[in-house]
Amino acid sequence: MAATRTTPTGEEQRAQVLLAMGFNTTQALLLAATQDAGEHVDLDRVRGMLDAGCEHELALRIVV
Repeated sequence: MAATRTTPTGEEQRAQVLLAMGFNTTQALLLAATQDAGEHVDLDRVRGMLDAGCEHELALRIVV
C-alpha cells in the first residue's frame, strides 16, 4: 500500500492563502508557483495591492 501525504507542501500552503485572498484556483496555483531569482511572490505585497483596491487579475499581471 502506498503512503499518502497529509502535510501540505509550501506551495500548497501558499495557494491556500491566495485562495483565501479571493484568487481563483488557477490564479492561486500560478502565483504560488511563481518565483523570481529563487524567491516566491511576496504574499504581503499581493495582500497590500488588494487592500489598496487593485483587482485580482491586475495584481496577478503585475507580480507575474
